[in-house]
Amino acid sequence: MASAGRRVLLPLLSLLLLAPRRAAPTTFPGDKAALAALRSAVSASSVPPYSCLASWDFARDPCATFPCGLRCSAPSSAGHSSSSSSSSSSSSYYYSRVTAVALDPAGYSGALPAAVLSSLPFLASLSLADNRFHGALPSGVPLPRDLRFLDLSGNAFSGAIPGSLFTPASALQELDLSRNAFSGAVPPEVALLGALARLDLQRNALAGALPAALAAMRSLARLDVSGNALSGPPPLAALPRSLLSLAARNNSFAGPLRSAELAALPALRVLDLTANAVSGAVPAAALAHPALQQLRLGSNRLDAVEDAPGASGSQLVELDLSDNRIAGRLPACLAAMPRLSAVALDRNRFTGAVPDRYAARAAAEEATAQGVPFARLMLQGNYLCGALPAQLRQLKEGGAVVSLADNCLPRCPRKFFFCQGAPQKNLATCPKCDGTSDVRHHQDTSLTLLRL
Repeated sequence: MASAGRRVLLPLLSLLLLAPRRAAPTTFPGDKAALAALRSAVSASSVPPYSCLASWDFARDPCATFPCGLRCSAPSSAGHSSSSSSSSSSSSYYYSRVTAVALDPAGYSGALPAAVLSSLPFLASLSLADNRFHGALPSGVPLPRDLRFLDLSGNAFSGAIPGSLFTPASALQELDLSRNAFSGAVPPEVALLGALARLDLQRNALAGALPAALAAMRSLARLDVSGNALSGPPPLAALPRSLLSLAARNNSFAGPLRSAELAALPALRVLDLTANAVSGAVPAAALAHPALQQLRLGSNRLDAVEDAPGASGSQLVELDLSDNRIAGRLPACLAAMPRLSAVALDRNRFTGAVPDRYAARAAAEEATAQGVPFARLMLQGNYLCGALPAQLRQLKEGGAVVSLADNCLPRCPRKFFFCQGAPQKNLATCPKCDGTSDVRHHQDTSLTLLRL
């Protein structure tokens, strides 16, 4: 019985030993050539010996031997075949395909060769961030169809952003071109990227208005165009309903914020237009927005705050209206916002007394029926007057950060930490307080304090 079993197994073992062995996958030749083009485009003097590119030895197979900067997979798991890659051959199954390139921030200097975009059809991720790549991006070459993540931030790329990069077939989800020297307009073709969720263009030299075509994007959630030379009205009308966050600091957007445009962005959580030329009033639609959590409008030309009867339903956590031209009393509606904890109203023209409800929120140690405590209340640099609310006098350092410096508060002695900093204004320049106190009364009070 045993000898019969051996007679069956021996021929099977012979067949297995004689069967040809499938070779380990090697990098597809076109992919290897594209990697070699990238390596050749980088100046040799900018490749430190400890860096990834220094280890790229093309005498060996990239996918099998390169220790860093590269990720590959077999076509069976890499996705569809590309007609431009000659991978329709039956032998292409044995090739590995490059799916990700991520160079270390070693100071590489050079141009981005077109082959990286045109000859890596399975590329899903490309990062050259925080190096010294320069020159224009390849024009006339669309991004690889499978590319989902592209990060070219922190380099010295210049010229216009080619609209030819973007096509409706693209699967791109994140695009980061920040901290370069791109100029010209934001190309309207970027709106063709139906899957794009994050677009970061901050700290370039882009100019003009944001293209209206962006409003049609169905997936865009986060947009950052800060630190450019963009202009036109505040760009809310150019944004899609899907947007969660707009950062547009340090540009030249001018004109009023419109309530209807804010209402057309029901998901918006962050609106940052710091350091532009936004004018007019802060609309009630911003203060009572159903989703907005951070509203940053500092360093603009705002001159009023609309009353917001629906403020008790506000989701605002942070409000920055500092360094504007806002006059009148401190907005009462802010004290009704239950989640508001950081308030910056400094360097405006507010007058009147500090509301008791502001003081109560700053002095609270835990959430009350009125809302969470104010963790930060910046009121310095205004024309506030009158007596300090009793709750403020109980504040101790280490709790809420509060500042009342540089106002018209003669009864705000420096023994209180929130009165320290710039001294109170010369009372001769202060308006009457509540219509009853004149300048002479303030001066008499000030002299009394000096004697103390």
